[in-house]
Amino acid sequence: MRKVKEQPSSWSINDVSTWRSMPAKSASVARFENIDEVSKGSDYSEQSKDEQLSPTQLYSSLQDGHSSDTLKKTLQDILNPARIAALEACDVQPVPYDSYSFSSYIFTLKGRNLSMIISPLLALLLWGLGWQLLFMFLPKGDSYNEVIGTYESDLQRTLSSVNDLISTLVTPVSFLLVFRLGRAAIRFWDARQATGLMIEKCRSNIATATVGFISPIRQKRRYCRRQKQRSDNTETNDGQRDEKKGDTDKEKIQSAKIPQPGEDFDVEIELLCEYARWLTSFPVAVKHFLRPEERLGWDDTAYYKKQRFEIGPLLCDEDANHIMLSYEDERGQPVFDRNAKRVRDPPLVVLNRLHELSYDIAHHDYDEDNKGSFNPTPQQRAAFFQQLNNQINILCASFGIMERIKNTPLPFVYVIHLRSILLLYLFLWNMTSIASIGWIALPALFAFNLSMLGIEAASVECERPFDWNSNHLTMGKFCILIARNIAQAMKEVRY
Repeated sequence: MRKVKEQPSSWSINDVSTWRSMPAKSASVARFENIDEVSKGSDYSEQSKDEQLSPTQLYSSLQDGHSSDTLKKTLQDILNPARIAALEACDVQPVPYDSYSFSSYIFTLKGRNLSMIISPLLALLLWGLGWQLLFMFLPKGDSYNEVIGTYESDLQRTLSSVNDLISTLVTPVSFLLVFRLGRAAIRFWDARQATGLMIEKCRSNIATATVGFISPIRQKRRYCRRQKQRSDNTETNDGQRDEKKGDTDKEKIQSAKIPQPGEDFDVEIELLCEYARWLTSFPVAVKHFLRPEERLGWDDTAYYKKQRFEIGPLLCDEDANHIMLSYEDERGQPVFDRNAKRVRDPPLVVLNRLHELSYDIAHHDYDEDNKGSFNPTPQQRAAFFQQLNNQINILCASFGIMERIKNTPLPFVYVIHLRSILLLYLFLWNMTSIASIGWIALPALFAFNLSMLGIEAASVECERPFDWNSNHLTMGKFCILIARNIAQAMKEVRY
């Protein structure tokens, strides 16, 4: 039986100040400043009285006076306030909006990814101003422009003549941009479906493991209660029994002990709690794999501490390092150096451990002293093991979908060709529009350039759903949701 290792107490929440001071490119880093308010000066094993989770609130649904310290410690570690606060600080809050209110955020610039298109937008504006100044200083010809009410140069007249031809290209270019945005939106929705599948299967997996693993324990308690009640009824109704025989039965009844929760099943509870700890760690490992913090400009030490803080007291240092340290040096020792050789994917480490624990759970021997009378049949064990493994395999499939979306961007030729056509069209149209209409066209052209380039910027945001911006998936909240679901499943089962 694999024992739950002693949980670390060396990771203080004050370590957040180490990586909080590192240079960052995301607004989410600033949210780590609020973590100190959650548990200042405390570590994972020690919390202040105001912040400590109350056993009465956490375990009110546990029946029959269950007092397993292992279960309570596991639930407290899963719902650790400091760990939850660290996961909440991982996400940039999405912009709240009401779909029914059309005008509430129509003029806002927040969340539009303008930083990506500001360079081409300013270049187009300067391009239009440059042509307008050029037309002002060129010698005027005999052609009179009725739109701007002045004579125009020969170059201006030539460019005005092709303006109608250039403007007709707006339809095919718009369709290309719409197809681009639609494809990116599909990638975003596929990513959200994969995360939803991960959440769903974590719920069903812990429910299957908890109910299926604890059922033989409940069956044994019910059997002992029925036997004792039946013996009491027999003794009451049969007053003419032989005295010696009655004394013998009475001794057997008194010697029979009904197993109580937390008394005789500590080994089973430990195994179930270890399974819950690893299952809770799975979405955290997936988040770290999909959202690499090196993009924030942190060094390896700050990156490591952030990951260790989010795993928190769920796993000991040795197990946590197997999840976080996916690189090895020349001697084969795990290190946190992205220049070293990568040898493992952290989510697969968790999945492999879940497969091992699922076998231990499905083939656990409950009743060694009673010749296996309460053990599941081989057929029941096989069905239980198959069900657990099927759910773990679906977790692996959901991770594979998210990995595919992260590591497979759209082909380079597709993106660069579309952007080249878009910029070429915008530069030509700005030039011919200025020649035909004059400086009056500059505000309208700026708005049109913003709308066309904004579609491309929105496409980039949608096709990368695991990044740190407000338009991306809140992976930290998904980890918190799974942790709360796992804790709820373990609390609500009658042990």
